[in-house]
Amino acid sequence: MRFAEVFLRLGTALVAWMMLFTHFVWLAVLYVVDCGPDGDEMYRLLLGLAPFTFGFAYLISVTRKLEEIHTMLRWLGVPVLLLAPLCLRTVWGVFNSVNIGGMAICEAGQPPAWQLYWAPVQLLTVIAVLFLAALAWRRVQKSGDSAEIN
Repeated sequence: MRFAEVFLRLGTALVAWMMLFTHFVWLAVLYVVDCGPDGDEMYRLLLGLAPFTFGFAYLISVTRKLEEIHTMLRWLGVPVLLLAPLCLRTVWGVFNSVNIGGMAICEAGQPPAWQLYWAPVQLLTVIAVLFLAALAWRRVQKSGDSAEIN
């Protein structure tokens, strides 16, 4: 394996893990953050970020061919796992308020259509990320010279 490929795989995996951290940290702290003057902007941002987070979750396994690097990077899944209950608390709070209670996130009255999809989309994203991060812990298959740098 050439140095450029190793560097590309490492960089891609690190960016993917940073994207997962960003989404999970914002989702975890959203429960305690008040709507403020921007209203539900943070909720809209996380809804738009969900497909990208889902896509980046697939990229955390690009280092599987590099056994030593993959073994080190898979430990980045531990903070994601620790943030998961806080993320699920936020998702449940919004689901309870919007989907069950029929109240908008930041104002009184009926919720807009996008708010009805917010909690299910976030729940699917969290589950998918946790599943793909758990797959990163699978044992790496050794193959002769696949981890060599030319």
